[in-house]
Amino acid sequence: MTSSPVRDFFRGLVFENLGLKFISLVVALGFYAFIHGGSVAQRTYAVPVVSLMPPAAANRTLTKAPPSEIAITLSGPKTQIDSTSDKDLGTVQLDLRTGTETNVQINKNMFNIPAGLNVEQIFPPSIDIRWDDIIHRKLPVQIAWTGEPPPGFVVKGGVVASPDSIDAVGPRAVVDVLQYARAVPFDVSGMTEGTHPRTLDLDPPPLQVTYSAEQITATLEITREERTVPFKGIPVEVVGAPKATTRPATVVVKVSGAPEVVNALQTDAIIPRVELPSDLDLTKPGSRFFPVIVEVKGATAEVEPAKVLVKW
Repeated sequence: MTSSPVRDFFRGLVFENLGLKFISLVVALGFYAFIHGGSVAQRTYAVPVVSLMPPAAANRTLTKAPPSEIAITLSGPKTQIDSTSDKDLGTVQLDLRTGTETNVQINKNMFNIPAGLNVEQIFPPSIDIRWDDIIHRKLPVQIAWTGEPPPGFVVKGGVVASPDSIDAVGPRAVVDVLQYARAVPFDVSGMTEGTHPRTLDLDPPPLQVTYSAEQITATLEITREERTVPFKGIPVEVVGAPKATTRPATVVVKVSGAPEVVNALQTDAIIPRVELPSDLDLTKPGSRFFPVIVEVKGATAEVEPAKVLVKW
């Protein structure tokens, strides 16, 4: 096979003095590593913060927590900087066990800095600490009701909570301003006559505050709807003394009961009366106060005035 001048040229370019070319390549790579490996670099690392807190008996708590990380900038050989990770620097421990510290200075001795690296910057260089006393305080439980019972039924009174108060524990500045512990509303939709107990969740407490209970028992009573109608000018009858008179001669009768009963009531069905005692001597003129009695079937009645003066 005949070789061309071009082919011979490229073959000589590649294979002639092969050993010398290999040595030149190794020297070039070494020189590159020397130049770049010896350069100085910087990098910022995030180091976790661990706080040593006071014992529980101290009743102290932080109202301004330290940061979760401290940023530290290191400088040194690029190869060492590139091979150093955040975990290699350990953690920053803050000794807060007295519960009185107001400021902690951060210095390089608090880090696990590898030999050969220098600290350029720490941020933040100091940490402000704020404390408060932990207090216990009883809070009344507040429960509202929502919805409506079926027609003809109403809610009697309010919702009764058991327990009616809970303990709130937390920083004084927060607990002192709490007025009550609120529960989720009591839904009365569809409830008819009777007493209805139910377990309700309390709304979550504010941050840094805990409640002694997460739930309470709420009880609510549903009764039949009542309507009150006043019947005025109803004459008073004196039983057993037809000629006796009363002062006043008429009274007001307030009838309360289910709307369908009260609405159907006629005036002539309401008969206020005074019953004289059997041992009363009616042969001689006299006068005396006696209570007025009214009975209404299916309802209750209240008389005004409750007593009248009877003369005979």
